[in-house]
Amino acid sequence: MPDIPRGDVASLLKIVQSNTLLNRQLSTICQLNGLTSSGVKANLQGRIVNLIQETVNARDLTRFRQIEQSIKTIRANGTASPAKSAQAYTQTMPSHSHRQQAPYYGLPSPGIHGSSANGYRGTPSQLSLQFKPSPFYEVLQPSIGPVLVCEPMQQHRNVVTIRIRASEHPLLQQASLDTSLRAMVFCAGSKDGVQEIAFPHQSEIKVNGGEIKANLRGLKNKPGSTRPVDITNALRPRPTNYDNTVELIYALTKQPFYVAVYFCKITSVQDLVTRIKSGKRIPKASVIQEITNKAADADIVTTSQVLSLKCPLSYMRLELPCRSLICSHIQCFDATSYLQLQEQGPQWLCPICNKSATFETLAVDEYVKEILTNTSSDLDQVTIEPDAKWRVPTAQNGSAGSRSRSNRFEDDDDDDDDDDLEISEVNVVGGRKMETPSRSLYGSATPTTQGGSSLPRGLGSTSGKRPAQVVVDLTLDSDDEDGPPPTKKHHTAPSTHSMHPRYY
Repeated sequence: MPDIPRGDVASLLKIVQSNTLLNRQLSTICQLNGLTSSGVKANLQGRIVNLIQETVNARDLTRFRQIEQSIKTIRANGTASPAKSAQAYTQTMPSHSHRQQAPYYGLPSPGIHGSSANGYRGTPSQLSLQFKPSPFYEVLQPSIGPVLVCEPMQQHRNVVTIRIRASEHPLLQQASLDTSLRAMVFCAGSKDGVQEIAFPHQSEIKVNGGEIKANLRGLKNKPGSTRPVDITNALRPRPTNYDNTVELIYALTKQPFYVAVYFCKITSVQDLVTRIKSGKRIPKASVIQEITNKAADADIVTTSQVLSLKCPLSYMRLELPCRSLICSHIQCFDATSYLQLQEQGPQWLCPICNKSATFETLAVDEYVKEILTNTSSDLDQVTIEPDAKWRVPTAQNGSAGSRSRSNRFEDDDDDDDDDDLEISEVNVVGGRKMETPSRSLYGSATPTTQGGSSLPRGLGSTSGKRPAQVVVDLTLDSDDEDGPPPTKKHHTAPSTHSMHPRYY
């Protein structure tokens, strides 16, 4: 087939990408060429440019001239209505070509690998991408349709589209019943060798017109820090003749990207944790040997060290303590928390020493596991001695700070003050007894003044607040002073204690 003149292609692309065409003109061009006619201006331009590039790659000169004629005709009609513009375009076409005005994506295109009723938008490629294996999924070859090439797009947005018909992919019906079988969108920044997952920095995925919420960016300049996008629930397995559309919309790219859809067999985090439980081990004896070897090193001054029983990722107590076989520390992280983090944004780095900690190198630490088994669930840390023996820190041994409840008052300076302690009330809160001492406990350092006419100056709260004012009723006889005078309450009613019979 003859090549399409490059000058004609560049001229046509310049018309489409310029601002000379209105939105409704672009929409009409899309309708005439079998493209989706809804969306913003950038989307409409991207679809037309994509169609032109596809036709050029197929070296289909006849089809290119049809697209060229439709664009120039609609442009020449200016502000005419879409119906009149379409009619004008129809009149310019020879009668024998009317059969080709059906949606182009439904017709086979000679020279395009894999083109069929699926109607792929983009530059189809005969490539078969190979991605770095992951413990979370197994890629089932071949891909659903060909690999599409996302051409560099430094100034405008572009769209590549894959159409998936359920009748042509029996696994799509099976995926609606088997939750471990998923359809996922993969993307790579190169076609050579084993690839990491990498999407264009500014991109989004739509399936059947609906946006898929997913993290496509990952970490900047770190391919492989994101995951393929699961689109299974957005696909429609029925009716079987329905064309599902999968669109990758991207912009501002300086390099080509390669996108494809694969069926994958998924492995859950719980299943992977089970594998770790029955997999590699770091024996207790080897951990003890490692600790004692460091203590025996004359160049290292060793002291006791604190081992946290909490996961550095979730800050919860460890359930399955593990670490990489290449890690030199005894601090562990929880297997479930670590795998959940890697499932969302795979980096496979130890959260403690930042060394590589791939799934294959993860192992259960039996030394730490034994400590967890032999300590209470509310214990946060233990102390490891240079001889590898561990003990519970004093601060966590007991229910009252660093001392047990029975020794709570053994360090008081004045032993005689214990005789003045009176327990006035015992409250049980959460299964623990809270003892409320009586007033004599606070005044034990200063004796109460006899006679009850006043209270000691030191009486009051130890919190630093000003003590409540004490009012003494002087109208009472000395015979009535059997105890300390009551504290005057602030209210408007007169005090009944001040109404002595002699005033009547």
